[in-house]
Amino acid sequence: AGDGLEIYHDGSNSYVSNTGTGSLIIQDTNGTGDIYLRPKSGQTGIGIYNDNAVELSFSGATKLATQSTGVLVTGALTATANVSVGANATFVDNGKAIFGAGSDLQIYHDGSNSKIVDSGTGDLRLAGNVVRIRNAADTENMISAVQGAGVSLAFNNGTKFETLTAGAKVTGNLEVTGTITGAG
Repeated sequence: AGDGLEIYHDGSNSYVSNTGTGSLIIQDTNGTGDIYLRPKSGQTGIGIYNDNAVELSFSGATKLATQSTGVLVTGALTATANVSVGANATFVDNGKAIFGAGSDLQIYHDGSNSKIVDSGTGDLRLAGNVVRIRNAADTENMISAVQGAGVSLAFNNGTKFETLTAGAKVTGNLEVTGTITGAG
């Protein structure tokens, strides 16, 4: 009623047009089939599968598919703006977080070791008012660097070497296996 849906050909293109109020809904009313949008015969561009995935394809190859656990992207994912991750970004062994146009900085786990690899120009810098390297359980400082207060090295959570305003302090024995030189 009221010409709310039009299916027509204008001499150049074919159209399905919702000209009335409300949404255009395409559905399989018996719930047993799938719905396809095909750019050419035999090739699926968008597949909507009954009680299953929705897939987007490029040249007949699925590139994005919904799953019960989320979304599967096949191939590279390119974002033109920021990407926000709501919880964890999980990488498999040897899956790398790569930064820089020349893959200058890589953070990954190779199955045996965790690595931060800087192969670019310039320094690898950790910047902060307080920078600490801690044990795996996050219960002990191993190296602490505090802005305006110095750097300290620890052994078994006890500070053994620290920089001071007037120089450095060693707690415990100092073993030297070479020649000590300097101004006397």
